[in-house]
Amino acid sequence: MRALTLVSGLLAAGSLLAMLAAAPVLAAPAETPAPSPTESPAQNPAEAPTSDASAPGCEAAETPSAQLLCRDAGLAAATAEMDAALKALGATTDDTGRAAIDAGQTVWRARRDEVCPVTASDLAESKTAKLRTDCLLRVTRQRTTALAAERQARSRPVADLPLAVTGAAAPRFAAQPPRVAPVNRTVTLSALAGRWAKADPNDRTAIDDCRSSYLEISAERSLHAVDARLPQFPLEGTLAADADPTREMAVLPAADQSAADAAGRPVATLRLLPADSARFDRLVLRMAPPATFAAEFLRCR
Repeated sequence: MRALTLVSGLLAAGSLLAMLAAAPVLAAPAETPAPSPTESPAQNPAEAPTSDASAPGCEAAETPSAQLLCRDAGLAAATAEMDAALKALGATTDDTGRAAIDAGQTVWRARRDEVCPVTASDLAESKTAKLRTDCLLRVTRQRTTALAAERQARSRPVADLPLAVTGAAAPRFAAQPPRVAPVNRTVTLSALAGRWAKADPNDRTAIDDCRSSYLEISAERSLHAVDARLPQFPLEGTLAADADPTREMAVLPAADQSAADAAGRPVATLRLLPADSARFDRLVLRMAPPATFAAEFLRCR
């Protein structure tokens, strides 16, 4: 029963960050945390190196993310805290439950690398490396908090609730979600014009610098998206003149693309999430299937 509760908790996490906070692989004991195959060996806070590109052994890390973990002491310490929380959670379940946590780690790392992608060129530039480090710190700490909450929930089993709804059970009504006040301004396609930076959907802070990675919309409704780390980019398209920015708008292929792509089949969808002030507007871009990429953007400052 505990294993089923764990698996249900994993599957209930629908959003991107819920998946990031869902479940990594079981860690080794907290006093000597064992590195995962894709992470740096420097996981122990007491032995974590400083943020230094010349830290010994970091060049041998298999991926840029692992090199960043090796180089940054704060990131290594956050990973060690997550490993300790994971070990505590694993102690509350059986082998089946721990196998579910193990499988969830693969999902969590894939989602983490989508939200916080790190390339070799990022490591060569201190400002970009700092952005990537901050992103990895953010999602790792969110994950640690979620693991601790799950462990605490397991320590308080609810045994007094009825197993089935009967005539003796009082009816329970779901609370109505609060209504969101409408935006007090008119939103048109012109509100989309400008350059937008990819943002963290949880705290709505920019995670890119608007120079090497951005989405740009011209006054003529042409869309241009750049990100060297994503195989789907660069993305070129055009928005329809009568599109409603607050609904999902089709991004049609640019006229200079192949005839097959220019046959009217959208390459992506775009939707504006307006705020009372235009500077707080957000854009949601979703690539058309079979691509699964989706991201949220904020205006470049």
